[in-house]
Amino acid sequence: MKSFYKLLPILFTIIVANSCSTSSAASEELHSGSLSDTYAYLTPEAIVYASSISNLISTFPKFRNDAVNREVSSLKNSLTNYLQSIRSFDQSDKHKSLDEFEKYYKKIQKLRKFLTRDDDEVLNRYMVKIKTNMNLLEASQSRSIETTSMSSN
Repeated sequence: MKSFYKLLPILFTIIVANSCSTSSAASEELHSGSLSDTYAYLTPEAIVYASSISNLISTFPKFRNDAVNREVSSLKNSLTNYLQSIRSFDQSDKHKSLDEFEKYYKKIQKLRKFLTRDDDEVLNRYMVKIKTNMNLLEASQSRSIETTSMSSN
């Protein structure tokens, strides 16, 4: 099991390197070798969920409806802030970005009726994947915090 945790930084580096969504800041950290230390407290499953969200942000398609595209852009910004808050372990920013995400998510759901059927199906797939990965990430963090607090008692 210890050897697995030694491989965790390498695994994470591979996931990030293969992701289409490596930001310039993350790219700089990756090259400096400090990225794995930044996420050292996350479980391997949390890293996978965060990477999936990041990949979905970067591959989110454009739609033929400008109002939807504006809300999607705001949603993507809130998701980026969410991932950054997890990375910096900033609970206040995390809750703020989750609230923003919910606000834009609801706005997008209301605007879906103005999309073509094909665009609506694509949008729905992305929204479901994002919501699922966020729920799984939140659950894995809760389990991780519970485990940490139990082991420190």
